[in-house]
Amino acid sequence: MAYEEWAGASGRDLVLDDWFTRQLVAANGRRHQRDVHVLLGGRGSGKTSLLAAFEERAANTYVAHVDCAGLPDGVRDPADVLARIAFQLSAEVPGLPPMQLPAYAALRLALAVRTDQADRDAALTELSAALDAGRGREQSLDLFLSLAEKLGSLAGMPAWGLAALPFLSEGMRRLQEHRVRRALARHVNAPASPEDFLVGLSHGLQHGDERQRRRAQEVLLRAFLDDLRRAYDTAKGSELRTLRCLLLLDNADDDRGQAFLDTLRTARRGGPEDGDPLVVVAAARSRPRLVEPLDVPAGRLLTCWSTYAERAPEPDPYGGGEEERFEPLEVRGKPHVRVAQLRPLSRAEVAEQCRPLLAELPPPGVRRPAEWLARIVHDLTGGQPFATAAVLRQLPLFEDELSIVDRLRKMFTLDPHRPSVAEEAYERCFGDVPGAVRTRLPRVAAAAVPVQALAADALWGRQNHLLYQVTELIGDELRFDVTDLDGGSVLTVPPIARRHLLQRLARSEDGAEAGTWAGAHRRLRDAMRGRDAAYHHLALGDVPAATRYLHGLLEDVKDGGVDMAEWCRALSWVQRAPHPRLTAPDDGMEEYEAAVERLGNRVPAGQLPVARLLIAGRLTVHPPTDPYAALWSDPLWDPTARLRTEIAEQLQQIGEDVPHLRGLPLHQRIQSYDKEPW
Repeated sequence: MAYEEWAGASGRDLVLDDWFTRQLVAANGRRHQRDVHVLLGGRGSGKTSLLAAFEERAANTYVAHVDCAGLPDGVRDPADVLARIAFQLSAEVPGLPPMQLPAYAALRLALAVRTDQADRDAALTELSAALDAGRGREQSLDLFLSLAEKLGSLAGMPAWGLAALPFLSEGMRRLQEHRVRRALARHVNAPASPEDFLVGLSHGLQHGDERQRRRAQEVLLRAFLDDLRRAYDTAKGSELRTLRCLLLLDNADDDRGQAFLDTLRTARRGGPEDGDPLVVVAAARSRPRLVEPLDVPAGRLLTCWSTYAERAPEPDPYGGGEEERFEPLEVRGKPHVRVAQLRPLSRAEVAEQCRPLLAELPPPGVRRPAEWLARIVHDLTGGQPFATAAVLRQLPLFEDELSIVDRLRKMFTLDPHRPSVAEEAYERCFGDVPGAVRTRLPRVAAAAVPVQALAADALWGRQNHLLYQVTELIGDELRFDVTDLDGGSVLTVPPIARRHLLQRLARSEDGAEAGTWAGAHRRLRDAMRGRDAAYHHLALGDVPAATRYLHGLLEDVKDGGVDMAEWCRALSWVQRAPHPRLTAPDDGMEEYEAAVERLGNRVPAGQLPVARLLIAGRLTVHPPTDPYAALWSDPLWDPTARLRTEIAEQLQQIGEDVPHLRGLPLHQRIQSYDKEPW
């Protein structure tokens, strides 16, 4: 089985496929539309493979697929991009008549001829004759080459101009004399003489200012859209062409893609109110100009997915409930522009990809093995399609006797001789970030949430000038995850990227510099208070200090000053502190027992249950209902969650020591550890 982000096969993409099919089929008596759909997602979110699945899905209609970032250097303007689109849409489609673009071809060819204002009358005469008398490829070529000689030079007829001749010759054989001229005059709002208009337009494209060049390309695009409408609006065209035609633009945030989309919107604004039959789906890894941040507030893009909660606690994380739907948001102030963000894969979707793989792997020895493996993989990758596919693709490639967990540990170990899965995913997501900013990201990952790192001045030292760039980067919800915490939304480092950044930070664990594990956590600890300071105490291995904070908070609960639910949340927050030995080969239970023994007499006997909760909590996976499950989880210490029994016992001990604290929050927390967390 090939794990290539499962384009069109995951549950997420099946929802997208349903939405996409509805765009191709005219509904409610409307044959046409004018919407531009923009799908946003960082690198590794599956945009490119999804567009390829859309292209395959639309094989029975006219399709153009353009990767804007992969265009040759010679393709610079919207007119150049349009030439590629027109060429692809004219390809033969079984069962459908060829797509004829006569007005576009004539206008394209006219714009390709170099103009010379010194011989304008001759240019008008020749251009008029060429437009009127073109009845075949050879004749059209002779006429336009003759015109080119009189207007300037043969070099003035670029390749993209000659490429329009097949459209012209095929289309004009089906048109009466002067029809192309009348069509151009009608839909481009030309003056009385279309030939004079065309020569002026051509001159503006080649010698004019930016406004004139933009106007010429808008007219060309309107001629193209007019041809599409006429192909669909005839009686025969309406009968044969039951699906709209499709334009897929990948990497639409490239300058050429953005320029084309801007020109398309302008051309459509001047067209008929009922639009045209071209469905436009663009994918981008950053916001194009059509979608400015203020047009769609941060954090709202994932609301396009109904019934989906991004790694948030949910009663049944593996199915059930209302069927998911997808509907892009309208962009404020931009009519006919809709935008959405590709969500990560859910645990249920990862589990579906794990089921067929288990037959190739050693038995894990757990109940519900697919759900067990999905929970581990999802915690490691955050559901990013690229990283998830990479993990499942590599799992069968190890020695037969190696367990699944040991394979995962090897896969995620930072090795100077080969990149780990986390490193590959990190490079894919952040490889284009300036080097000076990237060198500061590990210390951002040390904080529980990135915004805390920005507030710790000591973390930046003399590099304060980089703070603005780092702030701008971590405010990008296409690179960072939008996570619901304490009733609000915050941006967090994606789990797969944070793992790699923390591993880099831990390389110099004993250093005092801000770019080391100890240095970063000490500076963050000194800048924080309460549970945040305790979080960094635990990250530094100072279990007694973290224990004193939680024990003191427990005393406040006894006095009635703090609610038990708040204590449970504080415990969960501090337990999220990462261990410096990420993906350690040691067994989590052995590490737990050794850490408890190392405590010695540093923690009073009455505080031992809290200390044990902290040590075990950072080494195991927690229930899906844990309020801070999205902050951090390292399932490779305790993959079968054996320590959950120890956690339940220590929570029970706290409840027995303080009988009047047997409230609902503590009882619910104890019960949550009685179940397997997958």
